[in-house]
Amino acid sequence: MNLREHTRQLLNTEKYVDSNAKDLSRFRKANRFALVYPSTYQLGMSSLGLQVIHATLNNRTDTSCERVFIPEPKYIDELVKKSSPLFSFETQTPLHDFDIVGFSVSFESDYINIPRALDIGNIPPLAINRTEWDPIIVAGGINISYNPEPIADFIDVFVVGEAEEIIHNFMEHFHQWKICNASKDELLKTLATQPGLYVPSFYDVSYNPDGTVKNVETESGFPEKITSAAVPILDNVETCTKIHTPNTEFSNAHLIEIVRGCGRQCRFCVADYARRWPRHRSVENTLTLAEKARVITDRIGLVGASISDHPQINEIASGLVNKGFRISCASLRAETVESPLLDALADSDQGTITIAPEVATERLQKVVNKGIPRDRLYYIFEEALKRDILNLRLYFLIGVPYETPEDVTAIADMAKEMRTLLLPHAKRSGKIGRISFTISPMVPKPHTPFQWVPMEPPKTISKKLDYLKREINRLGSIKVSSASARLAHQEAVFARGDRRLGKIIYELAQGNTWNNAFRRHGLAPDFYALRQRKFNEINPWDHLDLNVKPQFLQLEHNKYEKGFMTSPCDTTVCKKCGAC
Repeated sequence: MNLREHTRQLLNTEKYVDSNAKDLSRFRKANRFALVYPSTYQLGMSSLGLQVIHATLNNRTDTSCERVFIPEPKYIDELVKKSSPLFSFETQTPLHDFDIVGFSVSFESDYINIPRALDIGNIPPLAINRTEWDPIIVAGGINISYNPEPIADFIDVFVVGEAEEIIHNFMEHFHQWKICNASKDELLKTLATQPGLYVPSFYDVSYNPDGTVKNVETESGFPEKITSAAVPILDNVETCTKIHTPNTEFSNAHLIEIVRGCGRQCRFCVADYARRWPRHRSVENTLTLAEKARVITDRIGLVGASISDHPQINEIASGLVNKGFRISCASLRAETVESPLLDALADSDQGTITIAPEVATERLQKVVNKGIPRDRLYYIFEEALKRDILNLRLYFLIGVPYETPEDVTAIADMAKEMRTLLLPHAKRSGKIGRISFTISPMVPKPHTPFQWVPMEPPKTISKKLDYLKREINRLGSIKVSSASARLAHQEAVFARGDRRLGKIIYELAQGNTWNNAFRRHGLAPDFYALRQRKFNEINPWDHLDLNVKPQFLQLEHNKYEKGFMTSPCDTTVCKKCGAC
């Protein structure tokens, strides 16, 4: 089976929530937009962001949007051998024939696939080499919003922040430009003045002899700070599954985002700061979105940064179950889970709940600003077991600032204690549950209080992971998995990188190795990942305004560093620094 046949096969498995949306005649509109997910079909169709933007653009009268995914290696080899360009999913149109190519980027690890997709799509990967006849290249996503600089060489326009509403502004300006038949530079100049849109070619970056950023100089007429776009009311956007397919991670569920952002201010989490204020979908709107999918599935997956923090989560869960739906939830906060939610999950035959304690000691809870009492966690697990919700999935971080060996062994100790809760229930009921521990290296991210701290070296992290796997796996009834320390290190490099990494990413896309690419350009990955940064250093992302002041981040940084654990909304503190 070749790539075109494989694509048609996948297309035939899809079911649209709006049956009219599958009509291919909609692709005859004036402005053709190729929405690229720089990874496989299975991962791309698991992304709500991709699905929502795809539907949003196709709802416009002047725009048609088709999806593009990165084929598996055997299919890429097929394209290269036949000198055939990468093509769209719906109509198999070559990528270079579109007016706009937009990348929906969720992970730093996918950066390499951006120049690769452009290259096999017969579009020059470097923006500086493209002509008036080439498509406009756009990119957006959560990691784009906090630091787009590593891929600035490849992109004409970045969407900074939440794209559902700002994308309309972009398309209206593009449509008017196309009618006027002006130059591409004129379009970019217009877009660069719009909130939420960032044109990197109008911003020049210089560097100090030590490699740090010296200055970000803005061309005249363009904003010094790029403001992040945001959706003020979640009910205004239908962030839910638009296309169902069995070839995806969530094949049996209709996903609905009911919470966006988070107000907890965990110091490692971008969602707490880049999307600082939480917004909640109403009960009525949630039920309406669920009803639209009833002809396809009765399983509703509730999605958000912290589902149980929704002030009406019990009403949403009970309301869905009373209407005959079965529900599942993303990660829950142990402190806010109540009986009605657990009852609804049990009535839905949901066998697993997910909680992210992150750390296992009270001291580190203060460092990361995420305090979940261990007794509360155990209580929720016991309450779940009583309802025959037998499986518990827990997420932990290692490599947190000020972590000691005792903090690491505490994770293994918690596993032993969790197992002691599991065994009595298994003896009484004859049903054996399973506990899963997922342990990830902490990657410091921009626009968080940890943006200045060094990541722990991969060798040290690997030793901790090996220890925890050995200790936990021997217990039985508990499964432990972890992310790669090496890949986490690479993520840390790209997360806090600058524009010079564009050369590295381009080399990697061409098949060069990690170490050779850095050596060739005189750069060191540890400079980006393992270095302690100073407060007065200019960060590559400082010209992006995500509605949180640097002074506030510094204050939060100093709290964990000095053991000063005052509430972030303490009136005295806020008046002192003006951060809030």
